[in-house]
Amino acid sequence: MQKSNYVRGLTFVSITALLWGFLPIFMKIALQEFSGGSIVWFRFTFAFIVLFLFLKLRKKQPESIILSPPRLGILAGIFLAGNYYYFLKGVDVSSPTNAGILIQIAPVLLVFLGVVLFKERFNWRQGVGLAIAVVGFVLFYRDQSLHWGNEVYTDTSVYMIVAAVLWAAYMVCQKKLSVAHEAHHLNLLVYGTAALVLIPVATWAEFNNPDFGSWALMIFLGVNTLLAYGCLAEAVNHIPLWLISVVITLNPFITMTVMQILPFAAPGWVAPEIIGLWGYVGACTAICGVVMVLRKD
Repeated sequence: MQKSNYVRGLTFVSITALLWGFLPIFMKIALQEFSGGSIVWFRFTFAFIVLFLFLKLRKKQPESIILSPPRLGILAGIFLAGNYYYFLKGVDVSSPTNAGILIQIAPVLLVFLGVVLFKERFNWRQGVGLAIAVVGFVLFYRDQSLHWGNEVYTDTSVYMIVAAVLWAAYMVCQKKLSVAHEAHHLNLLVYGTAALVLIPVATWAEFNNPDFGSWALMIFLGVNTLLAYGCLAEAVNHIPLWLISVVITLNPFITMTVMQILPFAAPGWVAPEIIGLWGYVGACTAICGVVMVLRKD
């Protein structure tokens, strides 16, 4: 692998990790003005419109996959819509860092699905990583349940587990579809399907009189969807999938760091995180374990 391609791939996947690190924080801020249903519907609708126009300008015939959509592509859109919705419910109930840590269950589930559905290898080192991740998740759960209360944090965990399962199911669909379909066309179908599915949960009155700052925040969330997945698709062309997964898994560290700074730098934007020493130990342990599960070489 050429060094220039390797650096290019790492650059793109690092952008994705950075965007996803900031994402739950800006979601938490947006929830002060909009409901979760409105936020996720707007993100997918914005992403669909912009991507459609982009493909149209490049004469890529975006309407082709819309007029003859693969059934698995529609199912992928439904899965991703559910993932976004339940992830945001987890952010709403608790905090950005909680969501960022607990959603790391998703790539671990994807590894298991790869073993079951695609006969991929699962070695002893990955087994050790899984055990370390479980210990980390338990430590983090115990710390956060003390701060938030068992009932609230159990609800958060359930939302995140559902979001993780739906994301893993979406990725399985994408893996099967990628053999016969171009990535941008698949994304277009997924965004459009998700936007339609989420119409019933959007609150239209919230879009009547938002101020400039609220609109700017919502547009940022829409752009985040486009850029993150666009950079991810580009990174796949240059570096191994296991390395992409490892870099992305590190994004909760970005979330935790920013959440320590933001309440002091911009008071009132988000409430400070409530994480004890064992919570941080658990978070770091869980992420290290997940990295071991994902790393193939």
